[in-house]
Amino acid sequence: MSEAQYIFRMDDITPSMNWGRFWSVLNLLNRHRVKPLLGIVPDNQDPNLNCQKPDPQFWDTMRMLINKGLVDVAQHGYQHQLHIPKESALLKATHGATVERSEFTGLPYPEQLARLKKGQAILQDNGIYTSYFFAPNHSFDRNTLRALRAAGFTAVSDDVALFPFKSSGLLFVPQQLWTPKKMLTGVFTICLHTNEITPAKLRTIRQFLRMPVACTSFKTIAATYRDCTSRQLLNPLFKNAYLGARSIKTTIKTCRNLFTPNTDISCAEAHDVSPLIASAREP
Repeated sequence: MSEAQYIFRMDDITPSMNWGRFWSVLNLLNRHRVKPLLGIVPDNQDPNLNCQKPDPQFWDTMRMLINKGLVDVAQHGYQHQLHIPKESALLKATHGATVERSEFTGLPYPEQLARLKKGQAILQDNGIYTSYFFAPNHSFDRNTLRALRAAGFTAVSDDVALFPFKSSGLLFVPQQLWTPKKMLTGVFTICLHTNEITPAKLRTIRQFLRMPVACTSFKTIAATYRDCTSRQLLNPLFKNAYLGARSIKTTIKTCRNLFTPNTDISCAEAHDVSPLIASAREP
């Protein structure tokens, strides 16, 4: 069986993100010839993602990174405005309470399609074209998938599986990890929330990249996908194991939280990672 492959994904890319942390992670990945998937929020209206004043060169920087072949890009929702839907999101079983606040779930199909197209238009007006998508909070429903197809999207970075798979006319490249871990086989996407990167997290990523691991890119996986029956048979087995492990971890975390003070990281509270020198825009 083939060795595990890893994709790094950087979420919540906006003009007002923590640029010091962004460049620290991106330069580290690029030094190891790793091409991450950037999730750009086309029109961010979520104040929780505002860590500093918006950079007026944001779109120029994104185009530069794309043109140099240093990143792949996905549309990360539209405005990142989250509501509490009446209906359950499709990934409720695997992601639990995470998906209970959503930008898309529960909205009528025409409204979801309109949001996706507005986000597309903003990206395209700024010279960025992509057919890749992932929703804020991993939260979407069947209307979202229908709208994605209608808007011309082809691949989604989400769901839990061992290997990529096709469903509802879209390619799903699974996203299962938030911290790098050495695995035996499969395709694993490691999700990094850009504003929450700490020195400790950077050290973990650096140590992982120093190991003999096979990092790839989202674009490569999407372009080389081939349906394989044996691999698809492993996906439900992996998902069931993931659910079991998640249940145990949630129980342990609940017990631990009873005796441990809250240490959640926010833009204002987290220890800052110093921006790189002036040449950072040209990694």
